[in-house]
Amino acid sequence: MKMNALYFVLFLAALAFGPQLANAQITGQNPLMATNKNNGYDPVTGKKPVEEDDLVGRFQFRGWVTDGFYHPGVEIRSSVTGTVQNDGFPADLQLRTGFPTLVTRLHITDDGKIGVGTVDPLFDLDVVGNTHTSGNFYGRIHFDDNLSGDAAPVTYTDEAYFELHALAGFATAPASTTVDGGLFTLAPGGASQDHQLYFADDGIFHRREASGAGAWGNPWEKLLSSADINGTPNIVAKFTGPSSLGDSRIYDDGLRVGIHTTSPDTNFDTDIKGDTKADGNLTVTGSAFVGSVLGVGVTSVPAGFKLAVDGNVICEELRVLLSPSWPDYVFGKSYRLMPLEEVEQAIAAEGHLPGIPSAQEIESEGLPMGVITAGQQEKIEEAFLHLIEMNKQLQALQQENALLKERLEKLERGE
Repeated sequence: MKMNALYFVLFLAALAFGPQLANAQITGQNPLMATNKNNGYDPVTGKKPVEEDDLVGRFQFRGWVTDGFYHPGVEIRSSVTGTVQNDGFPADLQLRTGFPTLVTRLHITDDGKIGVGTVDPLFDLDVVGNTHTSGNFYGRIHFDDNLSGDAAPVTYTDEAYFELHALAGFATAPASTTVDGGLFTLAPGGASQDHQLYFADDGIFHRREASGAGAWGNPWEKLLSSADINGTPNIVAKFTGPSSLGDSRIYDDGLRVGIHTTSPDTNFDTDIKGDTKADGNLTVTGSAFVGSVLGVGVTSVPAGFKLAVDGNVICEELRVLLSPSWPDYVFGKSYRLMPLEEVEQAIAAEGHLPGIPSAQEIESEGLPMGVITAGQQEKIEEAFLHLIEMNKQLQALQQENALLKERLEKLERGE
Protein backbone atom coordinates (compact mmCIF):
# COMPACT_ATOMS: atom_id res chain seq x y z
CA MET A 1 0.00 0.00 0.00
CA LYS A 2 2.87 2.34 0.83
CA MET A 3 4.48 1.61 -2.52
CA ASN A 4 1.33 2.53 -4.43
CA ALA A 5 1.14 5.81 -2.50
CA LEU A 6 4.77 6.53 -3.40
CA TYR A 7 4.11 5.95 -7.08
CA PHE A 8 1.13 8.30 -6.88
CA VAL A 9 3.28 11.02 -5.31
CA LEU A 10 5.94 10.61 -7.98
CA PHE A 11 3.28 10.81 -10.67
CA LEU A 12 1.97 14.08 -9.25
CA ALA A 13 5.53 15.45 -9.06
CA ALA A 14 6.07 14.58 -12.74
CA LEU A 15 2.91 16.45 -13.63
CA ALA A 16 3.99 19.44 -11.51
CA PHE A 17 7.48 19.65 -12.95
CA GLY A 18 6.53 18.53 -16.49
CA PRO A 19 6.77 22.01 -18.07
CA GLN A 20 10.26 22.46 -16.64
CA LEU A 21 11.37 19.12 -18.27
CA ALA A 22 10.62 20.27 -21.83
CA ASN A 23 14.34 20.37 -22.61
CA ALA A 24 15.30 17.34 -20.53
CA GLN A 25 18.32 15.34 -21.67
CA ILE A 26 19.51 11.82 -20.99
CA THR A 27 23.24 11.71 -20.53
CA GLY A 28 25.91 9.32 -19.34
CA GLN A 29 28.09 6.61 -20.76
CA ASN A 30 25.14 4.35 -21.58
CA PRO A 31 22.08 6.61 -21.77
CA LEU A 32 18.74 4.82 -21.82
CA MET A 33 15.16 6.02 -21.95
CA ALA A 34 12.71 3.19 -21.39
CA THR A 35 9.00 2.59 -20.92
CA ASN A 36 8.04 -0.39 -18.76
CA LYS A 37 4.78 -2.23 -19.30
CA ASN A 38 3.02 -4.68 -16.96
CA ASN A 39 -0.56 -5.80 -16.65
CA GLY A 40 -1.14 -4.75 -13.03
CA TYR A 41 -0.10 -6.18 -9.68
CA ASP A 42 -1.01 -9.40 -7.94
CA PRO A 43 -0.40 -9.50 -4.13
CA VAL A 44 0.76 -13.09 -4.43
CA THR A 45 2.75 -13.27 -7.65
CA GLY A 46 3.67 -9.61 -8.01
CA LYS A 47 3.59 -7.74 -11.32
CA LYS A 48 1.57 -9.39 -14.05
CA PRO A 49 3.51 -10.08 -17.33
CA VAL A 50 2.55 -8.69 -20.69
CA GLU A 51 0.58 -10.84 -23.09
CA GLU A 52 0.37 -11.27 -26.88
CA ASP A 53 -1.27 -8.30 -28.65
CA ASP A 54 -0.54 -6.00 -25.68
CA LEU A 55 0.49 -2.47 -26.54
CA VAL A 56 3.92 -2.24 -24.91
CA GLY A 57 4.23 1.49 -25.15
CA ARG A 58 3.72 4.66 -27.18
CA PHE A 59 5.79 7.74 -27.73
CA GLN A 60 3.92 10.75 -29.11
CA PHE A 61 4.98 14.14 -30.42
CA ARG A 62 2.22 16.49 -29.31
CA GLY A 63 1.40 20.12 -29.87
CA TRP A 64 -0.90 22.60 -28.10
CA VAL A 65 -3.78 23.75 -30.33
CA THR A 66 -6.63 26.24 -30.02
CA ASP A 67 -9.11 23.81 -28.43
CA GLY A 68 -7.03 23.95 -25.26
CA PHE A 69 -5.46 20.49 -25.51
CA TYR A 70 -2.25 18.83 -26.68
CA HIS A 71 -2.81 16.77 -29.84
CA PRO A 72 -0.41 14.17 -31.30
CA GLY A 73 1.03 14.64 -34.80
CA VAL A 74 3.32 11.59 -34.80
CA GLU A 75 3.31 8.43 -32.71
CA ILE A 76 5.80 5.60 -32.31
CA ARG A 77 4.37 2.47 -30.75
CA SER A 78 5.22 -1.18 -30.13
CA SER A 79 3.03 -4.23 -29.52
CA VAL A 80 3.64 -7.81 -28.40
CA THR A 81 3.36 -9.96 -31.53
CA GLY A 82 3.90 -13.49 -30.20
CA THR A 83 4.17 -15.79 -27.22
CA VAL A 84 5.76 -14.19 -24.14
CA GLN A 85 8.76 -16.19 -22.86
CA ASN A 86 10.48 -16.17 -19.49
CA ASP A 87 13.28 -14.03 -20.85
CA GLY A 88 11.52 -11.83 -23.41
CA PHE A 89 8.91 -11.53 -26.11
CA PRO A 90 8.64 -10.67 -29.82
CA ALA A 91 7.43 -7.20 -30.67
CA ASP A 92 7.02 -4.87 -33.62
CA LEU A 93 7.59 -1.16 -34.21
CA GLN A 94 5.10 1.18 -35.86
CA LEU A 95 5.46 4.75 -37.05
CA ARG A 96 2.10 6.50 -37.31
CA THR A 97 1.19 9.84 -38.86
CA GLY A 98 -1.96 11.42 -40.23
CA PHE A 99 -4.67 13.94 -39.56
CA PRO A 100 -7.11 13.82 -37.94
CA THR A 101 -6.50 10.10 -37.26
CA LEU A 102 -3.06 8.57 -36.85
CA VAL A 103 -2.41 5.75 -39.35
CA THR A 104 0.51 3.29 -39.42
CA ARG A 105 2.84 4.33 -42.25
CA LEU A 106 5.94 2.25 -41.43
CA HIS A 107 5.76 -1.18 -39.81
CA ILE A 108 8.78 -3.26 -38.74
CA THR A 109 7.86 -6.81 -37.79
CA ASP A 110 9.52 -8.87 -35.08
CA ASP A 111 11.46 -10.82 -37.75
CA GLY A 112 12.81 -7.68 -39.45
CA LYS A 113 10.44 -7.24 -42.36
CA ILE A 114 9.74 -3.59 -43.20
CA GLY A 115 6.41 -2.54 -44.63
CA VAL A 116 5.79 0.90 -46.13
CA GLY A 117 2.08 1.53 -46.69
CA THR A 118 1.22 -1.92 -45.34
CA VAL A 119 1.05 -3.43 -41.83
CA ASP A 120 1.60 -6.94 -43.17
CA PRO A 121 4.88 -6.93 -45.13
CA LEU A 122 5.67 -10.15 -46.99
CA PHE A 123 9.24 -9.23 -47.96
CA ASP A 124 12.28 -7.69 -46.30
CA LEU A 125 11.07 -4.39 -47.80
CA ASP A 126 7.45 -4.35 -48.95
CA VAL A 127 6.22 -1.06 -50.42
CA VAL A 128 2.58 -0.43 -51.31
CA GLY A 129 2.60 2.70 -53.47
CA ASN A 130 5.07 4.56 -55.65
CA THR A 131 8.81 4.62 -54.97
CA HIS A 132 11.62 6.87 -56.17
CA THR A 133 15.38 6.72 -55.87
CA SER A 134 17.95 9.17 -57.12
CA GLY A 135 20.85 6.79 -56.54
CA ASN A 136 21.76 3.29 -57.63
CA PHE A 137 19.43 0.35 -57.08
CA TYR A 138 20.87 -2.96 -55.95
CA GLY A 139 18.80 -6.09 -55.47
CA ARG A 140 16.18 -8.30 -57.08
CA ILE A 141 12.98 -7.28 -58.87
CA HIS A 142 9.74 -8.96 -57.85
CA PHE A 143 7.41 -10.34 -60.52
CA ASP A 144 3.68 -9.94 -59.97
CA ASP A 145 1.36 -12.79 -60.85
CA ASN A 146 -1.02 -11.56 -63.55
CA LEU A 147 -1.53 -14.80 -65.40
CA SER A 148 -5.05 -14.35 -66.70
CA GLY A 149 -5.29 -10.67 -67.63
CA ASP A 150 -4.02 -8.81 -70.70
CA ALA A 151 -3.90 -5.29 -69.30
CA ALA A 152 -4.19 -2.47 -71.85
CA PRO A 153 -1.38 0.11 -72.33
CA VAL A 154 -3.42 2.67 -70.42
CA THR A 155 -2.94 0.50 -67.33
CA TYR A 156 0.78 1.25 -67.28
CA THR A 157 1.60 4.90 -66.59
CA ASP A 158 5.17 6.18 -66.46
CA GLU A 159 6.59 2.91 -65.17
CA ALA A 160 8.56 -0.22 -65.86
CA TYR A 161 6.50 -3.23 -64.81
CA PHE A 162 7.41 -6.92 -64.46
CA GLU A 163 4.88 -9.70 -64.19
CA LEU A 164 4.35 -13.41 -64.71
CA HIS A 165 1.96 -13.97 -67.60
CA ALA A 166 0.32 -17.00 -69.21
CA LEU A 167 0.38 -17.30 -72.98
CA ALA A 168 -3.35 -18.06 -72.90
CA GLY A 169 -3.96 -14.79 -71.04
CA PHE A 170 -3.15 -12.57 -74.04
CA ALA A 171 -5.97 -11.33 -76.26
CA THR A 172 -3.60 -11.82 -79.21
CA ALA A 173 -0.87 -14.22 -78.16
CA PRO A 174 2.70 -14.37 -79.54
CA ALA A 175 3.57 -17.24 -81.89
CA SER A 176 5.06 -19.20 -79.01
CA THR A 177 4.66 -22.69 -77.56
CA THR A 178 5.41 -21.70 -73.97
CA VAL A 179 2.87 -21.91 -71.12
CA ASP A 180 3.99 -19.16 -68.77
CA GLY A 181 6.52 -16.42 -69.43
CA GLY A 182 7.89 -13.19 -68.02
CA LEU A 183 6.29 -9.96 -69.28
CA PHE A 184 8.13 -6.64 -69.10
CA THR A 185 6.25 -3.42 -69.89
CA LEU A 186 8.05 -0.13 -70.39
CA ALA A 187 5.79 2.95 -70.38
CA PRO A 188 8.01 6.07 -70.37
CA GLY A 189 5.01 8.37 -70.74
CA GLY A 190 4.58 11.53 -72.78
CA ALA A 191 4.62 10.99 -76.54
CA SER A 192 6.79 7.87 -76.22
CA GLN A 193 5.18 4.57 -77.17
CA ASP A 194 4.60 1.76 -74.69
CA HIS A 195 6.62 -1.41 -75.29
CA GLN A 196 6.27 -4.97 -74.03
CA LEU A 197 8.74 -7.86 -74.06
CA TYR A 198 7.48 -11.40 -73.48
CA PHE A 199 10.22 -13.81 -72.40
CA ALA A 200 9.07 -17.27 -73.48
CA ASP A 201 10.73 -20.67 -73.55
CA ASP A 202 11.29 -20.39 -77.31
CA GLY A 203 12.46 -16.79 -77.57
CA ILE A 204 11.70 -13.15 -76.85
CA PHE A 205 8.70 -11.41 -78.42
CA HIS A 206 8.00 -7.67 -78.72
CA ARG A 207 4.96 -5.48 -79.32
CA ARG A 208 4.33 -1.74 -79.03
CA GLU A 209 1.44 0.68 -78.86
CA ALA A 210 0.76 4.39 -78.54
CA SER A 211 1.12 5.74 -75.01
CA GLY A 212 -2.08 5.29 -73.02
CA ALA A 213 -3.86 3.31 -75.77
CA GLY A 214 -6.99 1.40 -74.84
CA ALA A 215 -5.72 -1.95 -76.13
CA TRP A 216 -2.72 -3.65 -77.71
CA GLY A 217 -3.47 -3.67 -81.43
CA ASN A 218 -0.05 -4.17 -83.02
CA PRO A 219 1.11 -7.77 -83.54
CA TRP A 220 3.93 -9.49 -81.68
CA GLU A 221 7.30 -9.69 -83.41
CA LYS A 222 9.90 -12.26 -82.42
CA LEU A 223 13.46 -11.09 -81.77
CA LEU A 224 15.78 -13.44 -83.64
CA SER A 225 18.45 -15.18 -81.61
CA SER A 226 21.12 -17.76 -82.41
CA ALA A 227 18.50 -20.48 -81.84
CA ASP A 228 16.50 -19.11 -84.78
CA ILE A 229 19.50 -19.11 -87.16
CA ASN A 230 20.54 -22.34 -88.85
CA GLY A 231 22.97 -21.72 -91.67
CA THR A 232 26.02 -22.93 -93.55
CA PRO A 233 29.23 -20.91 -93.96
CA ASN A 234 29.47 -19.05 -97.30
CA ILE A 235 25.74 -19.59 -98.01
CA VAL A 236 23.67 -16.39 -98.09
CA ALA A 237 20.86 -16.54 -95.50
CA LYS A 238 17.15 -16.27 -96.24
CA PHE A 239 13.97 -16.43 -94.17
CA THR A 240 12.83 -20.05 -93.92
CA GLY A 241 9.83 -18.99 -91.81
CA PRO A 242 8.32 -15.84 -90.29
CA SER A 243 10.87 -15.92 -87.48
CA SER A 244 13.74 -18.13 -88.65
CA LEU A 245 16.75 -17.88 -90.95
CA GLY A 246 18.33 -20.63 -93.01
CA ASP A 247 20.27 -21.36 -96.22
CA SER A 248 19.43 -19.87 -99.60
CA ARG A 249 20.74 -21.14 -102.94
CA ILE A 250 23.32 -18.35 -103.29
CA TYR A 251 26.96 -19.16 -102.55
CA ASP A 252 29.49 -16.42 -101.79
CA ASP A 253 32.96 -17.13 -100.42
CA GLY A 254 34.24 -13.62 -101.03
CA LEU A 255 35.94 -14.62 -104.30
CA ARG A 256 33.26 -16.42 -106.34
CA VAL A 257 29.49 -16.27 -106.39
CA GLY A 258 27.37 -19.27 -107.32
CA ILE A 259 23.64 -19.74 -107.73
CA HIS A 260 22.34 -23.24 -107.09
CA THR A 261 25.91 -24.48 -106.64
CA THR A 262 28.46 -24.44 -103.84
CA SER A 263 31.44 -24.88 -106.20
CA PRO A 264 31.40 -22.19 -108.91
CA ASP A 265 33.77 -22.72 -111.84
CA THR A 266 37.06 -20.99 -111.18
CA ASN A 267 36.96 -19.38 -114.65
CA PHE A 268 33.92 -17.33 -113.76
CA ASP A 269 33.12 -14.77 -111.10
CA THR A 270 29.49 -15.88 -111.22
CA ASP A 271 28.43 -19.42 -111.99
CA ILE A 272 24.69 -20.07 -112.35
CA LYS A 273 23.59 -23.70 -112.38
CA GLY A 274 20.05 -24.14 -113.70
CA ASP A 275 17.55 -22.11 -115.69
CA THR A 276 17.71 -18.34 -115.64
CA LYS A 277 15.05 -15.85 -116.73
CA ALA A 278 15.39 -12.10 -117.11
CA ASP A 279 12.12 -10.17 -117.54
CA GLY A 280 13.92 -6.86 -118.02
CA ASN A 281 16.99 -5.70 -119.87
CA LEU A 282 20.24 -7.65 -119.65
CA THR A 283 23.51 -5.83 -120.23
CA VAL A 284 26.87 -7.63 -120.43
CA THR A 285 29.86 -5.31 -120.42
CA GLY A 286 32.33 -8.09 -121.17
CA SER A 287 31.90 -11.25 -123.24
CA ALA A 288 29.26 -13.96 -122.88
CA PHE A 289 29.54 -17.73 -123.46
CA VAL A 290 26.42 -19.91 -123.78
CA GLY A 291 26.90 -23.66 -123.58
CA SER A 292 29.74 -25.87 -122.44
CA VAL A 293 32.04 -26.48 -125.41
CA LEU A 294 32.41 -24.36 -128.55
CA GLY A 295 34.14 -26.53 -131.10
CA VAL A 296 36.96 -28.77 -129.98
CA GLY A 297 38.53 -27.65 -126.71
CA VAL A 298 36.98 -24.16 -126.83
CA THR A 299 35.24 -23.38 -123.51
CA SER A 300 35.27 -19.59 -123.56
CA VAL A 301 34.63 -16.68 -125.92
CA PRO A 302 37.46 -16.48 -128.49
CA ALA A 303 39.47 -13.29 -128.63
CA GLY A 304 37.87 -10.50 -130.60
CA PHE A 305 34.32 -11.74 -130.02
CA LYS A 306 31.65 -10.72 -127.48
CA LEU A 307 29.23 -13.67 -127.68
CA ALA A 308 29.83 -17.39 -128.19
CA VAL A 309 27.01 -19.97 -128.40
CA ASP A 310 27.51 -23.72 -128.22
CA GLY A 311 24.39 -24.85 -130.11
CA ASN A 312 21.62 -23.48 -132.28
CA VAL A 313 20.20 -19.97 -132.01
CA ILE A 314 16.57 -19.11 -132.82
CA CYS A 315 15.01 -15.66 -132.96
CA GLU A 316 12.24 -13.78 -134.75
CA GLU A 317 14.61 -11.19 -136.15
CA LEU A 318 18.38 -10.74 -136.23
CA ARG A 319 19.80 -7.31 -136.95
CA VAL A 320 23.51 -6.80 -137.57
CA LEU A 321 24.94 -3.31 -137.37
CA LEU A 322 27.89 -3.00 -139.79
CA SER A 323 30.76 -0.62 -139.41
CA PRO A 324 31.64 -0.67 -143.19
CA SER A 325 29.25 0.93 -145.67
CA TRP A 326 26.52 -1.11 -147.34
CA PRO A 327 27.45 -2.20 -150.91
CA ASP A 328 25.42 0.55 -152.64
CA TYR A 329 28.83 1.74 -153.81
CA VAL A 330 28.42 -0.88 -156.59
CA PHE A 331 26.03 1.52 -158.31
CA GLY A 332 28.54 4.36 -158.20
CA LYS A 333 29.98 5.66 -161.51
CA SER A 334 33.55 5.03 -160.35
CA TYR A 335 32.93 1.40 -159.43
CA ARG A 336 34.66 -1.11 -161.62
CA LEU A 337 32.34 -3.97 -162.43
CA MET A 338 34.35 -7.14 -162.94
CA PRO A 339 33.58 -8.59 -166.38
CA LEU A 340 31.95 -12.01 -166.36
CA GLU A 341 34.97 -13.45 -168.06
CA GLU A 342 37.16 -12.42 -165.09
CA VAL A 343 34.55 -13.77 -162.72
CA GLU A 344 34.65 -17.06 -164.54
CA GLN A 345 38.42 -17.16 -164.36
CA ALA A 346 38.43 -16.35 -160.59
CA ILE A 347 35.90 -19.10 -159.88
CA ALA A 348 37.93 -21.55 -161.88
CA ALA A 349 41.09 -20.57 -160.03
CA GLU A 350 39.79 -20.17 -156.44
CA GLY A 351 36.62 -22.23 -156.33
CA HIS A 352 34.42 -19.44 -154.94
CA LEU A 353 33.12 -16.00 -155.86
CA PRO A 354 35.64 -13.18 -155.60
CA GLY A 355 35.28 -11.30 -152.28
CA ILE A 356 33.37 -14.16 -150.58
CA PRO A 357 35.12 -16.35 -147.91
CA SER A 358 36.00 -19.86 -148.97
CA ALA A 359 34.58 -23.02 -147.39
CA GLN A 360 37.90 -23.58 -145.59
CA GLU A 361 37.76 -20.11 -144.05
CA ILE A 362 34.16 -20.59 -142.88
CA GLU A 363 35.01 -23.97 -141.37
CA SER A 364 38.00 -22.68 -139.43
CA GLU A 365 36.89 -19.17 -138.51
CA GLY A 366 33.10 -19.37 -138.60
CA LEU A 367 30.55 -17.51 -140.65
CA PRO A 368 30.83 -13.71 -140.28
CA MET A 369 27.18 -12.76 -140.76
CA GLY A 370 27.78 -9.06 -141.31
CA VAL A 371 30.66 -9.53 -143.73
CA ILE A 372 29.06 -12.38 -145.66
CA THR A 373 25.72 -10.59 -145.92
CA ALA A 374 27.41 -7.46 -147.23
CA GLY A 375 29.49 -9.56 -149.66
CA GLN A 376 26.41 -11.40 -150.92
CA GLN A 377 24.62 -8.08 -151.37
CA GLU A 378 27.60 -6.81 -153.37
CA LYS A 379 27.43 -9.84 -155.66
CA ILE A 380 23.66 -9.44 -156.04
CA GLU A 381 24.07 -5.81 -157.07
CA GLU A 382 26.89 -6.74 -159.47
CA ALA A 383 24.67 -9.49 -160.93
CA PHE A 384 21.88 -6.98 -161.48
CA LEU A 385 24.30 -4.65 -163.28
CA HIS A 386 25.30 -7.54 -165.54
CA LEU A 387 21.61 -8.40 -166.10
CA ILE A 388 20.85 -4.78 -166.94
CA GLU A 389 23.72 -4.73 -169.42
CA MET A 390 22.66 -8.04 -170.91
CA ASN A 391 19.06 -6.76 -171.13
CA LYS A 392 20.28 -3.73 -173.08
CA GLN A 393 22.18 -5.99 -175.43
CA LEU A 394 19.12 -8.22 -175.79
CA GLN A 395 16.91 -5.27 -176.63
CA ALA A 396 19.44 -4.07 -179.26
CA LEU A 397 19.51 -7.55 -180.81
CA GLN A 398 15.74 -7.65 -180.81
CA GLN A 399 15.57 -4.30 -182.63
CA GLU A 400 18.24 -5.44 -185.11
CA ASN A 401 16.39 -8.71 -185.61
CA ALA A 402 13.15 -6.85 -186.34
CA LEU A 403 14.83 -4.72 -189.01
CA LEU A 404 16.35 -7.79 -190.67
CA LYS A 405 12.99 -9.54 -190.61
CA GLU A 406 11.32 -6.55 -192.24
CA ARG A 407 13.94 -6.43 -195.03
CA LEU A 408 13.56 -10.15 -195.59
CA GLU A 409 9.84 -9.89 -195.98
CA LYS A 410 10.25 -7.08 -198.57
CA LEU A 411 12.68 -9.17 -200.56
CA GLU A 412 10.27 -12.08 -200.58
CA ARG A 413 7.50 -9.82 -201.93
CA GLY A 414 9.88 -8.58 -204.68
CA GLU A 415 9.88 -5.08 -203.57
